[in-house]
Amino acid sequence: MYRYEKGRFVPQKFAAPQESELTLVVNGKPMLRLAHSPGEEVELGLGFLWLGGVFDVIEQVRWLQRKENVLEIEVAARTGPGVPLRTSSCGAGIVYGERRVSELPFVALDPEIPIKIQDRLRRGAVQYARTRGIHGAALFDVEGNLLHLSEDIGRHNAVDKIAGKALLEGWRPPFLIAVSGRVSQEMAHKAAAMGAVLVASRTGATEYGIRAASEYNLTLCTYVRRSGYRVNTSPGRLLVAAADEVFESVGVEKKMATEEGL
Repeated sequence: MYRYEKGRFVPQKFAAPQESELTLVVNGKPMLRLAHSPGEEVELGLGFLWLGGVFDVIEQVRWLQRKENVLEIEVAARTGPGVPLRTSSCGAGIVYGERRVSELPFVALDPEIPIKIQDRLRRGAVQYARTRGIHGAALFDVEGNLLHLSEDIGRHNAVDKIAGKALLEGWRPPFLIAVSGRVSQEMAHKAAAMGAVLVASRTGATEYGIRAASEYNLTLCTYVRRSGYRVNTSPGRLLVAAADEVFESVGVEKKMATEEGL
C-alpha cells in the first residue's frame, strides 16, 4: 500500500473495514442475507426485522439463537420470501415491508442539540477514525444523553443495530438519532418507526428522504457542523426553545429598563 502526497509515493499501511454476512432464518425459513460489519449480529437482525414490520413488539419473538453467521428467530407473525442479499452499498437495499409509524410527539428541543449529538457520534466512532470507511448511528434520549452507538459498513445496518439494541434494553421513545450518512426515504422511515423525533446527519438527505420526514413530522437536520446546520423539516421543535430564550431575554431587558426608569 502506498500514499501519494506532495508529488511522491510513500509506503504506508491502511486499516480496512471488515465485512461479513449474516443469514436470517425466520420461523425455519431462510429469509435474507445481510452484508455487514462483524459485531452486534443479534441487534442487527432484530432491528432489521422489527423495522421491516416482521413483528411489532419484542414479546412476539419466541426464541432466537445465533450460530456463526446464522441468526435463527421464531416470531409470532408473518415472514418474507427468498434469500436475497441486501448489500452495504448506497442503495436502499431489500425491504419486505415497513413498520407502521405512530404520530410523533411534539418535544421542545435545545437548538444546540443537533450539534451536540453529531459531535458525540463523531467522537465515539472509533472504527471510522481507524478506517475512514464505515458509517455510524447513535441513539439518544431527548435530553441528548447517549444510549447506544453502532458502526457498520452499511448506514442502514448501523440504524438497524441501534433499533435492535433499543428493543433488547426496553428503551422507550421519543429518541434523537445522529447518523454519519445520507438520509434516504428508508432511513427517514426507520427513524420515525423507532419513535425518533429528530435526526441529525453529518451529510445531506435525498428528495424522498426529506419528503418522508415531512410526512412523518420528523425534524430532519443535515450538514450538521459545530458552526450550524440546515433544518429541512418540522423546525418547530427547535424554534420553540429558541423563541423562549429570545422572549426571556427581552423580558429581562424590559425589566431592567423599567427599574432604571424608576
